[in-house]
Amino acid sequence: MVELIRHIPTNVITGFLGVGKTTAVLHLLKHKPATERWAVLVNEFGQIGIDGQILEQDGVAIKELPGGCMCCAAGVSVQVGINALLANSRPDRLLIEPTGIGHPKQIIKQLTQPPFDQTLAMRACITLIDPRHLDNPRYRENEYYREQLDIADVLVANKVDQCDDAQLAAFAQLVETRQPGASGQVSHGQLQLAWLDLPHARRQDSGRSLVHARAAPEAGTQIETVQLEAGESWRRLENRSGEFAGCGWLFAEQLRFDYPKINSLLTAMSAERIKASLRTDQGDYLFNSIEGDMQVSPRETPPQNRIEIIMQGDPDWDKVEDALLSCLI
Repeated sequence: MVELIRHIPTNVITGFLGVGKTTAVLHLLKHKPATERWAVLVNEFGQIGIDGQILEQDGVAIKELPGGCMCCAAGVSVQVGINALLANSRPDRLLIEPTGIGHPKQIIKQLTQPPFDQTLAMRACITLIDPRHLDNPRYRENEYYREQLDIADVLVANKVDQCDDAQLAAFAQLVETRQPGASGQVSHGQLQLAWLDLPHARRQDSGRSLVHARAAPEAGTQIETVQLEAGESWRRLENRSGEFAGCGWLFAEQLRFDYPKINSLLTAMSAERIKASLRTDQGDYLFNSIEGDMQVSPRETPPQNRIEIIMQGDPDWDKVEDALLSCLI
């Protein structure tokens, strides 16, 4: 007889686009107790999905829910996805990384009601912010950003090594105003493991929650990471949430990019967010750009060729695709 899975300690790690959520989750996974098995549910805005590849490592089960906010997805599909992850891995802890432009209040509500209320034991919701953006109305007035602050049991300033004294003082003032259960300042997503076991005690019923800006899949739709069909060399998928437009490409694994060309193209591209895991003529690389700040790092394990780009407005994705194709060898 299979033992029922009940009350798995669960944490939501949230924050706006580019704040360093995936880096923070990766740090937690590298420092988890050696005797524990953890699972991670990654909910990406893009349809293609890249973060799952970044987080893969021994002793960790990964499940991707690409294609936008998980609370916009068909409820049955999300339930099936979480249940499958838990049944297959039977973890000691579940970490959930929602998209930075999702609906965090609705996600917390979804996870604390049936059918999840008996399976998951919610612990602290950790919200990361970049103090450099606290004086920017584009962030401060964004409702996704404000909801992320509303649900924070632990409020963490990330990238403090890049902040000046005034920005750190602004974060201290935010903590005093918001009064989260705990707070901290870190660089490179170095969250404290002890924060994970703090209680989830923030109220979720105050204020207005965001209205879904995109159509949800029909009930029963299965949400899976995209794969190429036989004979396909690449596939492109688009989506949108409010002011943000996303487009992703999956290229066949045998294809290679010209490294100088693709590096120059992605570095020069004006976008809110770029993530790419690519095979090139000079090796395998992860490209990670936040508002034009590109970071490139080698990959030890061969990646699938995947690119996700998020822009504001109405981008000319045909033009972007032509530029990407011109970088293939």
